[in-house]
Amino acid sequence: MKTVNVLVVVDVEGALAGSLGDNVYLVDTNKHFGSSGEGQEGLSTACRDGQLVAWNVVPVSPSNDVEIAEFTGQIINDGTCVPKLVSTPDGDYWEGRVEARGTTGYQQYSLVLTMDGSRATFDPWLLIQE
Repeated sequence: MKTVNVLVVVDVEGALAGSLGDNVYLVDTNKHFGSSGEGQEGLSTACRDGQLVAWNVVPVSPSNDVEIAEFTGQIINDGTCVPKLVSTPDGDYWEGRVEARGTTGYQQYSLVLTMDGSRATFDPWLLIQE
């Protein structure tokens, strides 16, 4: 199975002035193969048991700073997917293996971001398919 890559794009200035939910945009490498909500905060990333999911975050403006601080929520609490920080010479990203143990359907998680020193959270989904 190929890794599903999730890209989180953040308008940091907009998020700090307003709400993160209105200023975060998610896409993944599934394209039209099961994921939904692309370009919004509520992306539902389609995946299967045993599949790797990788998350990367970038700011819209290169003058801003944004990082993934941690993951919380249902996928962590249930042990369905526990992403870990991966450091490479090309940069950092987070990666976790889906360990569904028979679970299918929507599993929500919270993505905690640090933006120019401030923290904020939003809640996308994994859609675990058979």
